[in-house]
Amino acid sequence: MADPVNDLNVTTYTPESRVRHPISLIKEMWRDLKASRELAWRLIIRDISAQYRQTVLGYFWAVFPPLVTSLVLVLMRGSKMLGVDVGGIPYTAYVLLGTVFFQLFVDALNAPLKVVTESKAILTKINLPREALILSGMGQVLFSFGIKIIMLVGVLIYYKVPVSWTTVFLPIPLTGLLLLGTMIGVLLIPVGLLYKDIQSSLLIVTQGLVFLSPVAYPPATGGTLGKIIALNPITPLLMSAKEVVLKGIPANLTPFIIVFGITLGLLFIGWIIYRLALPIIIERIGQ
Repeated sequence: MADPVNDLNVTTYTPESRVRHPISLIKEMWRDLKASRELAWRLIIRDISAQYRQTVLGYFWAVFPPLVTSLVLVLMRGSKMLGVDVGGIPYTAYVLLGTVFFQLFVDALNAPLKVVTESKAILTKINLPREALILSGMGQVLFSFGIKIIMLVGVLIYYKVPVSWTTVFLPIPLTGLLLLGTMIGVLLIPVGLLYKDIQSSLLIVTQGLVFLSPVAYPPATGGTLGKIIALNPITPLLMSAKEVVLKGIPANLTPFIIVFGITLGLLFIGWIIYRLALPIIIERIGQ
């Protein structure tokens, strides 16, 4: 006869850090990642349904942020406050292309902390694969981005903007923007769960960041602004996405490859920190 006590899955806590056994830790992370896919899918459906169920404008809220940002930038250029040359492309289409891609980064940046914060009550009561929350956040970001892409395609067709055949490679730089935002968001989770200031700060920072990224204009080549834009990790990913659509192969792939590689490395480190720190923070929150 089977012993029901021995058949239970028991979690044992020891003072020894799991970082001392990296191979075992990585195997555990990979196992939980695979196990979290079904739960993540259910969370995506639940959260998307809840997000749009009780709204009058429905899916319009998905395209509202880039539309407002684009409108402000178009008005600034129309009043001569923002004088830029975008190479003969209708400025409305150009700036909307940049804001939609930039919004992908912003949404990915905010999603991890938002999803985990909303799930604190569940985490204090149920032991579930933490990776499911991050995957759920990424799924919601991609759903919202899909709605924006439909609007963007309509605008490009309306303004008769010529699109390069290399647009088929667009998912590559877009993946870079998604992972860059997710990486920063995951690294902020431990601090963000303890201090609400982080979420408020993200809103302010991203509003200013749109003017320090080549969203509404080509990258500046001189002055302090040019140096900031050159050091901004969003720049090579965003410019690659825009150039893939409008011009073909990006002019300079080296910065893109460097930023993409660093993003993957830091995302993995953030994943480890997230797994190790979250149980401790959840225990502190539940007290």
